[in-house]
Amino acid sequence: MRTTLNISDATLAEVRALAAESNRPLREILEETLQRGLAANRSRRKRVKIEPANVGIKPAYQGMSMNQLYDQLEAEDRRP
Repeated sequence: MRTTLNISDATLAEVRALAAESNRPLREILEETLQRGLAANRSRRKRVKIEPANVGIKPAYQGMSMNQLYDQLEAEDRRP
């Protein structure tokens, strides 16, 4: 697939030098570099488990989404 990339002149020069040193096409070097970067990014991802904390919400409000809670509190605030 064809695409257009905007990269810095310094980065392009470095990739061109690497392609010349290894006697490989620029496209091949760019693709390999992108694949390595994506693979490294995937291996660094760690699942984070978030434990709920008791913040003293009334039982009637527990289980509500933040939007529902906001709407409920706003409605209560408007009552006379």
